[in-house]
Amino acid sequence: MARYISHNKKAMSPLIATILLIAFAVALGTMIISWSSNLGEATGPDCSKVSMIISPYICYAENMIKVGIRNTGSPVESITMRVVDETGLTEKSLPDSKLSSSQVFSRDIPFAKAGKASVEIVASVLSGDQVVPCDKPALEVKDIQDC
Repeated sequence: MARYISHNKKAMSPLIATILLIAFAVALGTMIISWSSNLGEATGPDCSKVSMIISPYICYAENMIKVGIRNTGSPVESITMRVVDETGLTEKSLPDSKLSSSQVFSRDIPFAKAGKASVEIVASVLSGDQVVPCDKPALEVKDIQDC
């Protein structure tokens, strides 16, 4: 009883196996790179459509900064005012400052100015379910004039 061993089976050649292995490695590497490229990026709020103009004034009188601005861009959830004078930086979150498009915000904000002062208006927008401030100010006034 001799066993019959067939030698007619054909296997994959080493060259084709190497090519398939390289193709698999390249495909896997491409997939990992495309998946991991977004891991390091911080996704912040979309402030590209936020725009405001002075309407009709931002000025200083009687220990008050008088602010009148119009929202000419996308809706804003809140406004923060940064004032820099000789005493340093003062940041004030302005209550009830939610603005829809074309809406005007007018307030007198108490502030004792010391010397030359500049004002930045920073908008906060809705990002997901959180209100997040924008990186750049929506409006800047380098030197507040007296009213």
